[in-house]
Amino acid sequence: MSADKNSRELPLQPESNATAPTSYQSITPANDIEDVPQKNQIDPVVEKRLLRKIDLRIVPWVAILYLLLSLDRNNIGNARLGTLEKDLNLVGNDYYTALTIFFAGYVIFMIPSNLMLKWVKPSRWIASTMILWGVSSLCQAFTHNAAGLIACRFFLGAFENGVGPATPLYLSFWYLREELALRIAIYFGASTIAGAFAGAIGYGVLRNLEGAHGIAGWRWLFIVEAIPTIVFGFLTYFALPNLPSSKNKIWLTPEERQVAIDRIEQGGNNDTKPFDKKQFTTAFLDYRLWLAVLIYIGLNVCLASFAVFLPTIIKDLGFTSLTANLLTIPPYVIACIVVFIISWNSDRTLQRGYHIMGVTSIGVLGYIFLLVSQNVPLSYVGAILAATGIYPNIALVQAWVANNCLGHTKRATSLAIVSMVAQCFAILGTQIYPATDAPRYRKGHGVCLAFMVLAFGSAAVLRFMLNRENKKRDNEHGKPTVTHLSTLKDFDTLYEQHPQFRYAL
Repeated sequence: MSADKNSRELPLQPESNATAPTSYQSITPANDIEDVPQKNQIDPVVEKRLLRKIDLRIVPWVAILYLLLSLDRNNIGNARLGTLEKDLNLVGNDYYTALTIFFAGYVIFMIPSNLMLKWVKPSRWIASTMILWGVSSLCQAFTHNAAGLIACRFFLGAFENGVGPATPLYLSFWYLREELALRIAIYFGASTIAGAFAGAIGYGVLRNLEGAHGIAGWRWLFIVEAIPTIVFGFLTYFALPNLPSSKNKIWLTPEERQVAIDRIEQGGNNDTKPFDKKQFTTAFLDYRLWLAVLIYIGLNVCLASFAVFLPTIIKDLGFTSLTANLLTIPPYVIACIVVFIISWNSDRTLQRGYHIMGVTSIGVLGYIFLLVSQNVPLSYVGAILAATGIYPNIALVQAWVANNCLGHTKRATSLAIVSMVAQCFAILGTQIYPATDAPRYRKGHGVCLAFMVLAFGSAAVLRFMLNRENKKRDNEHGKPTVTHLSTLKDFDTLYEQHPQFRYAL
């Protein structure tokens, strides 16, 4: 939210002795907000200064972490263009098993990781898991068979949870709902930058370090990209702030710290318990969340395959391995630009569904080009459009879920459920481009096209249902009159079911 707007009211704590109604329909607009004392004001100058500090301190750092995560997760696709399969004697489905097992580790530890983020200080949890995934990535360089590679990939997936699904949750501790999508986009946009870097690094390493000191080029690739991860893991212990309520003396004034706390409370993030059983259960029973899951499934099947098979797809268009590495750069660069533009406009309008549907349409067109075209330039354009249709939507879906789930435990669990279920289907994405389908890969492109259509349809249905619920609350309770949610009576028991709450569309 822009700090240039008029001064905004500070939230007060909800009445602690209020008796919680059994459902939000039992509250009338009159007694929603009665007996709320006069509130103080947030100084917009202080808020603007605070937001600038958060943007400069937190967002660039987590973006670097995700860039390193993306490099370590997907560099196996670039390594494959070297002598990886030959040196490790990978036969049959060994390579595809190594891709798949990553998601097994990722899925198993996703919910525990998100819940640990607030139980353990975020800086400690993120730093520790980052060091461990860096070590797992480095160990890939010293494997000598399929079993070793598969084991490394499993632990790589398990430890990446500390940054992957946990960071959107962490950002929601610091940003308001209308500020979140752009920041998640900057963070997630690092994956598109990583895709571009991966092609350049892969080209340079495989060309210049092949055989250096008797070590194969693909082994050097894992070494070169894992070491910075471990270094930044140690630095994260000291560089990454924890929560607004933490001391933060080094980089925030007492006034700025208080405004940071007040901003988050006004968005309904005022629960103090690290775990709430009711919120945890409610997350699994929320049908709206499962529509978001369907969107994310559609996107992640495409993302999983695109990230690791793009170099191979481009190579099989008729290019050499080194040239294919270079040609992976433009799709990621263009996707990165679109990520920022779409997310900025989505925050500006607080409209998620329309943007997701629009961007998904671009991806659908891209996969149609890849599926039907035998023209190399048109197929390459299809790859660019596919990237443009996938990457911006990842940030939008995460922001949409975070916007519409109040309470730390429910938000943490919901974000984990969305990612966890989608990653189970992402395993499919690692299996749909077998070498026997080269060079057209019709099965893979066709499956991705179907899942992009699923994402589009699910977004349309979810937006319709959320809009219908908002209109229902308007009709029954009138337009919302209070924007500072923590001031509302019974808000700490109803959360997003409160009649004053409106879902982000």
